[in-house]
Amino acid sequence: MQTDDFDTAKQKLDEWYIAERMRSAQNLSPSEVTLSDLFKDYLDHHAVKLRSYKSVIILLRYWEEFYKEGATIEDVRDVRKQEQFREFLEKKGLAHNSIARCMEAGRAAMRRAYKRNVVASVPFIECGHIQVENPRGRPLSIEDIGRLYSGAADHVRLFLILMLGTGARNEAICTLTWDQIDFENGLIHLNPKGRKQTSKRRPTVKLVPFVREILEPMDKKTPFVIMWRGEGVKQVMIGIRKAVKRAELDRDVTAYSCRHTVARWLRKEGVSPWETAMQLGHKVVGFTMTERYAAWSPDYLEKAAVALEKLLRLSIPLDATPIPSAR
Repeated sequence: MQTDDFDTAKQKLDEWYIAERMRSAQNLSPSEVTLSDLFKDYLDHHAVKLRSYKSVIILLRYWEEFYKEGATIEDVRDVRKQEQFREFLEKKGLAHNSIARCMEAGRAAMRRAYKRNVVASVPFIECGHIQVENPRGRPLSIEDIGRLYSGAADHVRLFLILMLGTGARNEAICTLTWDQIDFENGLIHLNPKGRKQTSKRRPTVKLVPFVREILEPMDKKTPFVIMWRGEGVKQVMIGIRKAVKRAELDRDVTAYSCRHTVARWLRKEGVSPWETAMQLGHKVVGFTMTERYAAWSPDYLEKAAVALEKLLRLSIPLDATPIPSAR
C-alpha cells in the first residue's frame, strides 16, 4: 500500500513488523511479547475465523485496559494481579460467566502462541467454570402452542412448525434452505454442506409427515425456506413477541420455548435419552465415527419422529385465521 501520509505509513509498518515477528519468532521469552502484539496476532489470524470474533475483540480489550500499554505475557504470571483483574471485571459489571469467558479469551491467545513455539512458556491462568444457565423460554403446553400459532404471522407460523418438527436451534431454522431438505429420503440436514460443525451441533433429522405436507406445495426457488417480504429472516424474536402478545401469553414464552418443548415432549413420550440427544444435536459419547451414516438407517430417530408428529397434530391449528400484514 502506497501513501503520502506519515501516520498511516507508520501504522502499516508497525502492523507488518508485528505480523512478521509473530510469524517467524521462535521460543521468545514471555517478557519479550507484549499483550497488545499477542492479541492482535490472535485476532487477525485465528479469532477472525470464529463466530464469536466480535465478542473476543471486546473481551481482549478488557485485558489491555487493565494491564496497560507495554504489558507483556510475563506480567500476567502474577496471580495476585490476576485476582485484581477479576475484581476489575466485576466492577465493570461483568457476570460470572462473562468473566470466565474473558479469562479464557486471554488464555487461548497465549496458548496458541505457545503451541506455535512463538513464546517459550505461558503463565497459568485460572478461568473458573462457566455455570450452566437455566434454558431461555419456558416449555409450552398443547394449548399454548395453538394460541401462539394462531397469533403469529405466516412466516412465524412456519418457523413454529419447523422448530416443533425438528427440535432444532433457532438459527438453524431461520437459515434453512431447500437443498437441505431431502424429500426423497425423508431427511432434513440441519447442517448445510460446507458448514463446519460447532459445539452447538446441527444433526440430520427425520422429515416428519406433518412438516412434509406443509413444505411440499411451497415454492422451492426461494433462497430460504422461511421468507418474509421477499427476503430471508435472520431471527424471529420480534415476530414471536408480537404473537405472544396477541395470544395473551406470558413473557417467558420466547423463540427458545419450542426447543425446550420438544425436549420435554420427547421424554414424556418415552423416547430414550440417547435418541432425544441425537434429535436435539447433543453430543453422544462414542458415536462420533458412525454418526454420519446413522441417518440412513431405517429406524434412525424413529420414535422421536413419531412423537414429534403427534405433537404437531395435537397442537397446530392449520385452520387458524391468517394475521393480515403482520410481522
